[in-house]
Amino acid sequence: MKKAKVLLAGSLILNILFIGIGGYLIHKQGGIAFIKEQVANATSSQKYPDYYVQNKDIFESIRVAKADKIFVGDSITDHGEFQEYYLDQTVLNRGISEDTSDGVLNRIGEVAERSPKEVYLMIGINDIGAGVDAKTYQKNVEKIIESFDKNSTKVVLQSILPINNRDFNNDLSNKKIHEFNAILQQMAQKYGVDYIDLHTAFEDSDGQLKKDITIDGIHLKGEGYRIWMGKLNNR
Repeated sequence: MKKAKVLLAGSLILNILFIGIGGYLIHKQGGIAFIKEQVANATSSQKYPDYYVQNKDIFESIRVAKADKIFVGDSITDHGEFQEYYLDQTVLNRGISEDTSDGVLNRIGEVAERSPKEVYLMIGINDIGAGVDAKTYQKNVEKIIESFDKNSTKVVLQSILPINNRDFNNDLSNKKIHEFNAILQQMAQKYGVDYIDLHTAFEDSDGQLKKDITIDGIHLKGEGYRIWMGKLNNR
C-alpha cells in the first residue's frame, strides 16, 4: 500500500512538472494566441500560412514603375532593411518568413513582372528544415530562374548561410546546407546566372554561423546584414 502511494505521488509530481513545462513553453510562444494559431493551421485546408498569404496579396496589390533590385527569400531576407543600403535606387524586399523554394515559386510571377534590373534569391533553409529532398529543391530553383527574362533581369543566387547548432538549440544540418549550396552553384553554371558565396563569410573556424552576428543561430543581427551587403557591393 505504501509503495502504491509513493508511485501515485511520483506520478502526480511528474504530471505537474509536464503541465508546468508545457504551460511555460506555450507562454513563450504567445499563450492562447499560439494555441489558436496551431489549431487553425491544423484544421485549415490552406496550403500556405496566413502571413505568407497576406504578404503575397500585399505585394501583388502594389504597382511600382521601376525596381532596380529585388531581394527574395524567407525570414532572413524578410528582416533586412535593404533599401537603407541603396538610397539612390528602388529596392524591394520580397522576403516572407518561413518561406520555402515552393513558396517562392508560387509567388515569383509578381517579382518577374516588375522586370527588376537585379534579383537576389536566398532560399533553402526552411526546405532543409521541412525535409524537402534535394531533387525537389533543384526543380523549384530551376523554375524560379526560368521565370525571369535574362535580357532584362540579372539573376543572382545567394548561398544559404550556415547555422549555429553549437551555441544554440538548432538541429539543422550544416552538411545539408553545403549540399543545397552545391545545387545552387550547379544551377548558376547551367543557366549562366551569378552565384555569390555568402556562406564562407558567415562561418567561424568550426563551420558554424558566427555567434556574435546571430540572435538564435539562424537569424542575423545588424552586423550580419552589413557583412551581407558588403559582399554584394564588393564582388
